[in-house]
Amino acid sequence: MTTSNPTSKYTTTEYGKQNIFASQPPIEYVEDYKGYWEEAELLNGRLAMIGLVIGIFNYTVFGWVIPGIA
Repeated sequence: MTTSNPTSKYTTTEYGKQNIFASQPPIEYVEDYKGYWEEAELLNGRLAMIGLVIGIFNYTVFGWVIPGIA
């Protein structure tokens, strides 16, 4: 049986021997940012619209959508 004290840096066995592994910090759950997915979806849509406009502009000016590919 191993015991670990959160304030201690070491894990010890019931015989008082120190473990070679460091004690693990307690798990903390971070609250998820509520508006993250909505903002990510808006950014994704805006970048898609910019890419479409750039593709149309590139096709009308140079005659190709991807430079170097006719």
